[in-house]
Amino acid sequence: MTDFGGPGGSGRRERRLAVAVVRGDRDALGSLYELYAEELFTVAYRFTNCDEDARDVLHDVFVKLPYALERYDPKKPLRSWLRRVTANAALARVRRERHRREVHLPPQLVGEDGPEEPILDAVTLASLLSQLSENLREIVVLKELIGHTHDEIAEKLGIEPSTSRGRLQRARIALFKARHGLQAEDRDALG
Repeated sequence: MTDFGGPGGSGRRERRLAVAVVRGDRDALGSLYELYAEELFTVAYRFTNCDEDARDVLHDVFVKLPYALERYDPKKPLRSWLRRVTANAALARVRRERHRREVHLPPQLVGEDGPEEPILDAVTLASLLSQLSENLREIVVLKELIGHTHDEIAEKLGIEPSTSRGRLQRARIALFKARHGLQAEDRDALG
């Protein structure tokens, strides 16, 4: 996936597309969709854990994008801003629905967040995340996948930063246990 927030003047193109979308240019909106839809779907899916809900979040983000871009700071990368907007929309949807669903990952779900190879493949990660309670899963996604600080997480979720740190620690322990297949009696003995 191309990141238009990088060097070589691509940031200018990104800003031009954003300005054109605000002005009502549907072709520019289509260009942004083509550039970012797959990545934003992945962000939404990590919160919703459901193809249908993730598609709905993605649709909502792009329908509201011409209005939301009026609040975009063009000095910052559009990619990061779009990821944050998508994460917020997905989190709002999850909070509204308050139910868990089983994991159905699309084949195109591949983590491309950095140059390193992912420690876990996307299917394994989604499966492990689905085993967490909603409160713990939110923290893991916001901290580890989106990259928010504990202060930012606390503000988004209306909790204390120490609560965010505690939940992240509990989530890491639960993920470790799930990843390494500890039996129920072993889990009870450890925690």
